[in-house]
Amino acid sequence: MKSYLVGESTTGMTANQRYWLLFTASLVIAYVGWISPSHQMPLNYDALKSRSVPLAIAWGLALIFSLWRYKKRGLWLIVGAPLALYWPVWLLFNNFPPCYYSHNCT
Repeated sequence: MKSYLVGESTTGMTANQRYWLLFTASLVIAYVGWISPSHQMPLNYDALKSRSVPLAIAWGLALIFSLWRYKKRGLWLIVGAPLALYWPVWLLFNNFPPCYYSHNCT
């Protein structure tokens, strides 16, 4: 058991705790990126463009960092891939509808 006396140096979080914090944060980022455009129907294309795509990029950066820092253990962050990448891939295949450009999507 560690002693937390004044004057002793503590390391703070362990590597295991930092990993689980990163894992949880990546799942939260993926979930928020997935839920934000479909929060209202029809799809909120502005939220898709301004929230989902940047959050997918942030999730990808977290994945790259975890692979660099935690090696094979970082592969577990791929669990969030379907959520994080759903709307950017959907946008890649479907593009914006014509009503988006005329600001008439209802």
